[in-house]
Amino acid sequence: MQTATQQIPGAVDGAIAELERVLGRDYVITDRAEREFYSTDVYRSGELPAAIIRPGSTEDLARALKAIAPSGLPVVPRGGGMSYTDGYLPKRANSIMVDMLRMDRVIQINPDDCYVTVECGATWKGLFDALAPRGVRTPYWGPLSGLRSSVGGALSQGSIFLGSGRYGAAADSVIGLDVVLVDGTILKLGSHANQNGDPFYRQVGPDTLGMFLSDCGALGIKATATFRLVRPQPVSRFLSFSFPGDKHAALFASMAEVARTDVVSEQFGFDPGLQKVRLKRVSLSEDVKSLGKAVKAAGGLLKGIKEGAKIVMAGRDFLEEGTFSVHLSVDGRDDADADAKEKIVREIMTKGGGEEASNTIPKVMRANPFAELNSMLGPNGERWVPVHGTVPFSKAAKMYEICEAVFARHQSVLEKFDIDHGYLTCTVSNAGTLLEPVLYWPDARNAFHERVLDQDYLGKLEKYAPNPEAFAAVHKIREDLAEAFMQAGAVSFQLGKFYYYQQGLAPSTSQLLTQLKHIFDPAGRMNPGSLGLAK
Repeated sequence: MQTATQQIPGAVDGAIAELERVLGRDYVITDRAEREFYSTDVYRSGELPAAIIRPGSTEDLARALKAIAPSGLPVVPRGGGMSYTDGYLPKRANSIMVDMLRMDRVIQINPDDCYVTVECGATWKGLFDALAPRGVRTPYWGPLSGLRSSVGGALSQGSIFLGSGRYGAAADSVIGLDVVLVDGTILKLGSHANQNGDPFYRQVGPDTLGMFLSDCGALGIKATATFRLVRPQPVSRFLSFSFPGDKHAALFASMAEVARTDVVSEQFGFDPGLQKVRLKRVSLSEDVKSLGKAVKAAGGLLKGIKEGAKIVMAGRDFLEEGTFSVHLSVDGRDDADADAKEKIVREIMTKGGGEEASNTIPKVMRANPFAELNSMLGPNGERWVPVHGTVPFSKAAKMYEICEAVFARHQSVLEKFDIDHGYLTCTVSNAGTLLEPVLYWPDARNAFHERVLDQDYLGKLEKYAPNPEAFAAVHKIREDLAEAFMQAGAVSFQLGKFYYYQQGLAPSTSQLLTQLKHIFDPAGRMNPGSLGLAK
């Protein structure tokens, strides 16, 4: 392996020629407009890559990386592009970006042994749709951005939502990986690393697979992943509750108690600030659009029409300005099981001071789990960016108060630049509470928004002028929030190149991470800057 970080003379031209030889010219992209798009994520832009490659298989990927290893050029993996933490943005000039989306095959579905193997460029929606006819799914089955988010991106960056109330994060469902290192070496991790082994089990001696989860592509590129399979429970119930705006402690305590009972598939909530944003965004027309999906999800025309009508008739009554809300989905083996779980949730929430509301939000979410990605902008076209941390249940209320103190310190800036904020919160299995402050501000859309969001939707939104001062203010607030999470001992998903990850580690653990990076990537060429490594 190359051990120097310097690029050799003529490295770019030579690398591109080698990549065209290995992959074919159609899969080596040097067009400037494409490179500019690929240098942009949901939040901002990085260095312009020298080229984008689109391998079609694990072997393609391995041959490509081996071919350019002598060049010394940095390599940056990219899945669906949904990062807002610089996860795949090049930090060095002349990087080679690996677009994984051609690698989207579902390789093996094995219901008997309860696993599925899929290429890591597949989207979560694509995987879900492939499994549904077989009556199975993965325990964690995707983020809300799963229409575009890739399997590999979720495992690299960390991901929660669908199924997280019971099964945790994406990494909690994976049992096998094929990883390609920067020099083209293919690593098999999990039980299929055994000669003649099958990918049915994760624990085979030391958990080497775990080293490559949530690594943000700093150690290697995930080529294939194997997940456990479960049979979805057929009966679902949906509940929503509101809490007074001054009762955040009661909200978090109630959500924690529900999580400890292990009866919910998803549990998430909004603070009064995000509630206000949703009141602006959600309209009766959007409810009407959801009717057709409710019909399909309900499993019968008459029943579905009734469900859709309930959604429309609810209007905006299920969201009250100035309140917290929490939304829950429970699944059961049969009506009796689902009813019993629903009863547990209702008792806990009402005892904690929650008032039951229309269950429109969790019902619509289940009817259309992988919706269009239009929420990446505010209701009037404002820019949007989150930051988050996960803490033990007992620290959730205090963490919210710490975040509120950060916003209070920036109050004059928030008012000056018309920056709105709110919070999404959810529980992650019975492990802890995720708290996600989000910021909205008037600013120009970037190349990523223009290409990825629904064009009809974009046409209805206001187009703002570039607002660099507001952007700088938002970035400072995000940095202060990230530091607050670090100081509180919170853990974060989608670490990318933004969070204070290494700074928050014990010295011995930080040293171990640095050593692992050197073993797998001695020249520091694999996604430099991820996790704070090899900048």
